[in-house]
Amino acid sequence: MSVSGMEKEWLLEPRRGPIEARPFGVRVSLGLGASAVIVLLGFWAFSGRPSESGPSEAAEARPPVAAQPAVQLDLPAQEFAGLSRVVATSGEEVVRIDSLTIGQFGQSAAFARFDLRQASGDARANPEFALDVAHEAEQAGLKIVKSGPPSPFASRFGAFEVAEAKVSGKTLGGASVERDCQTLRLAGAKLGVEIAGVVCAGPGQAFDRKMLGCLVDQLSFRSNGAAPAVDKFFLLAEPLRGQACAVAAASSEKADWMAAHSVPPGAASPALPAKTAKKAR
Repeated sequence: MSVSGMEKEWLLEPRRGPIEARPFGVRVSLGLGASAVIVLLGFWAFSGRPSESGPSEAAEARPPVAAQPAVQLDLPAQEFAGLSRVVATSGEEVVRIDSLTIGQFGQSAAFARFDLRQASGDARANPEFALDVAHEAEQAGLKIVKSGPPSPFASRFGAFEVAEAKVSGKTLGGASVERDCQTLRLAGAKLGVEIAGVVCAGPGQAFDRKMLGCLVDQLSFRSNGAAPAVDKFFLLAEPLRGQACAVAAASSEKADWMAAHSVPPGAASPALPAKTAKKAR
């Protein structure tokens, strides 16, 4: 096959090509490039410019941190071991109340309800003990049917008043039930902080005044800055923690010993009356 001169020239210099094809190819290339730029600009506008280094591996591996509750209020006493605990805060304007409910009143197990109240001026608790503890019981959905006269007991927070009371409430099924309980309150509030509560013993338990002092002694509170006055109140009483429980333990040991013996340890046995010999007649 023979090749003409023009064909030779095309084969030897393919870059030249047909003159009509050059402007069209340029326009197509420019159009495709502009389209790609528009697409990339739109993607960056909606998703943000991607990081050159990408997300940090340490940031991706960091586990989520659980937020701590605003208030931590508890009574880790052995008498309430295994019972449910509910902490609530209410009325933060005039009177702030942080409450702790342990157990269920309608069950036979031990039950306790403590309120920490921070108030000032006229908003403070009624000075009458019966009215004050009746209001305290109402906050827990309970009602005091009968109450005895109050008597004092010591705690690390100061002197408390306590009285035996017949308290009524509801079971989970809605039935009415009455229990023998102890109602108590802090006699002299410090830093505007008051403590009031209702404590009901479970089967085989008995809460006397010394035992109540030990229970109150174990109250712990931390607001994480939400209630600085209450935090300070507990901080000031911290050096006295454990004293009431030591007194209760010593009293319990003495009572147990006296139940089995007639005199306490170390005490001298009573002297027997001396026998007198009869004179011979």
